[in-house]
Amino acid sequence: MAKASASVVIHKPVQEVFAYTASPANGPAFIPNLNENSNIKPEQVGVGQTFDWRFNMSGVDLRGKAEVTEYDAPHRAKIVSTGDGNSTWTYSFQEENGGTKVDLKVEYEIAETAMQKLANKLVVEQLNQRTAEQSLENLKTILEG
Repeated sequence: MAKASASVVIHKPVQEVFAYTASPANGPAFIPNLNENSNIKPEQVGVGQTFDWRFNMSGVDLRGKAEVTEYDAPHRAKIVSTGDGNSTWTYSFQEENGGTKVDLKVEYEIAETAMQKLANKLVVEQLNQRTAEQSLENLKTILEG
């Protein structure tokens, strides 16, 4: 599996940052090219919550299902997705200088049929790294705004 990671410090309390970030309903607001998370069940965020996702990578529409597999408020949340792209998104949160340090680690692989539509594996890896970085920068802007 390929990997991408990023970190950011957000000047908000860890509980607030965790609650916003760990909710699949908020993902499309801060994750670039995540068009939607839908069919979120149950509404209460936590282990076992599932949803459908739709992501656009370089003009290729990727779809799948995801499940929250770890929810340790306000320290760690993990979402595992399957479909056109299989991935594990792990968010870790810790208090730092009156704010919150967020670490994001993404492990992913793209289905062969979807990869055939994408130009180049190296380009995909660079785009995914930028997506991880931009996700956390967007999160910081939203929460500190």
